[in-house]
Amino acid sequence: MMAGLLTRYHFKTGGEISVTNRENSCHEARGIWVDGETFARYAEADLDRWRQLIGRQVQHKDARWGMGTVDDVIWGAPVERVSEYVQVRVSYQAGWTVDFNSQTWHLHHQRALVDPAIGDVICRCLDPARSHEEQSECLAQHSRALREAMDREALARRSARQE
Repeated sequence: MMAGLLTRYHFKTGGEISVTNRENSCHEARGIWVDGETFARYAEADLDRWRQLIGRQVQHKDARWGMGTVDDVIWGAPVERVSEYVQVRVSYQAGWTVDFNSQTWHLHHQRALVDPAIGDVICRCLDPARSHEEQSECLAQHSRALREAMDREALARRSARQE
C-alpha cells in the first residue's frame, strides 16, 4: 500500500473526523478511509447508505482477520424469531465470510474505504457544529439522493433491455 495523506476535519465546536486518502494496490481501489464508528453513525439503519460499502474494503479490529471486502448488504433476519435488521456480509483475507448486524458493525471494524463523495457527505452531515436535527435532515436528503440515483440506474437498465 502506498502511504496516504491524513486529512483531519476540525470543527468550531472542537469535534474532529479523521479520514485518509489512500490507494490500495491489491484492488486498485481509490477512496477515503473513514473510521468504523464514523461510518456507522453515517449509515445508521439506512440500507441504501450501508450499500455504499459493497465492493469496498474494511479493516477488522483484529489484525489476524486481515482486510475484508463487503460482499453484500441485505435487510432480513437469520431466523424467524429475530426481528429484521441490516446485515453486512464481509469476506476476509483469512478466509472467513461473516454477516454482521449493522448496529454492532463498528465494534468489529476499525475503518472502511469509502468513495470520496461519501467521505465529503460524512464530513458535511456529521459536522459537530450542526444540531442533531440538522445532521438528521442532511443524512435524509443524502438518502433520498441515493435512492433517486438507484432508481435512474434501474430505469436506464430496463430501457436498455427493451431496445
